[in-house]
Amino acid sequence: MSRWPEANFALDRTLVTEAYRRVRGTLASSPLLVTDAAEVGFSFNDLDRRMANAPDSLDGESLWAWLDGPDQYRWAALSVLVDAYEPMSTKALQLAGRVVVPASGTPVIAGDVHIDGDLILEDQAMVFVLGRLTVTGSLVAEGADYSMIGARDIACRDGVTPGEVLAVEAIRCPGTFLFWNNDYSSRAQTYSGGVLVDFERHNMFGRVEVQKRLTDWDFAAAARVLGLAEDDDITTAYAAKLLHADAQGDV
Repeated sequence: MSRWPEANFALDRTLVTEAYRRVRGTLASSPLLVTDAAEVGFSFNDLDRRMANAPDSLDGESLWAWLDGPDQYRWAALSVLVDAYEPMSTKALQLAGRVVVPASGTPVIAGDVHIDGDLILEDQAMVFVLGRLTVTGSLVAEGADYSMIGARDIACRDGVTPGEVLAVEAIRCPGTFLFWNNDYSSRAQTYSGGVLVDFERHNMFGRVEVQKRLTDWDFAAAARVLGLAEDDDITTAYAAKLLHADAQGDV
């Protein structure tokens, strides 16, 4: 098991301002932002204010102070940061094994990240990858508390989270992904893969291309497609199943 490298990320406010000017029109017409804006309390006036007052660096406190509230603010800011910093990315971060983002960690990587193994987010972990995030194994957010992972594009084999998964472009999961807990939402232009279980969530995906999606409130049906006993607590049992299978090489 290894730890994701942690370091404060210095923001260039000029880059952020210029990127926001470039993408604001696209954001203002995006269904991922405007469809439920009034319902959840998101506004572009507030987004304008936030983008004009970006912090000097991103750590846990400054990121949350900047982007708290509805997840639309984090998805919009991710879109801005990807536009601002992706052209500066020259080398992918290569990690292997079981990689853990510690509780309350807030790493920001200006580039691609490739993990040959699993990615585990502990409670309150928040991660921005301003390029493509590829996880060859499972993406697992442990516990029942909030976590957030955002990237230009996210790929994993399987996954489970009670928190937010935000992608400017696409989330790709050829296996099975369980989104649970109805307090948080995930957003992406496209979600594609095998089995998507998100009946407890108000996820916002522009397009869904999957073999099967469970949207009816049915824990027994969810347990069956997850390969669990119907009396299991599917949220903890599925995370344990993924991590045990990967540890045993049974994937």
